[in-house]
Amino acid sequence: MSARSVERDLQQGVTHYRVHEDTGLSRHPDNGLCTRDIRREDWSIAPDDPLSLAAEIRWTCAAQPADWHTESHCTTRLSCTATEWVILERIEALADGHKVFERERNARIPRDNM
Repeated sequence: MSARSVERDLQQGVTHYRVHEDTGLSRHPDNGLCTRDIRREDWSIAPDDPLSLAAEIRWTCAAQPADWHTESHCTTRLSCTATEWVILERIEALADGHKVFERERNARIPRDNM
């Protein structure tokens, strides 16, 4: 399934561009591995404030042969100031429903007039 939409909040004046992609569950015919990827994006900006730019991207990937199941959940948030891009990244990995890895990182990157 794939969906894309643009939504304008008339009270706040903010425009949202949203993306939803879901590959659905597919099975490899030779090895039986089942996989699925789901991606959701929300980009927003106010027309009179370029520094209001914000994005949140969430991605879930799953893999499952007959005897185990893995998932990874990744979230990235992007915003900006007049001089920097502000990025937050978070990843979580699960094996059979138990968290086996987690990491969060933050970065501030000079915009260099971008």
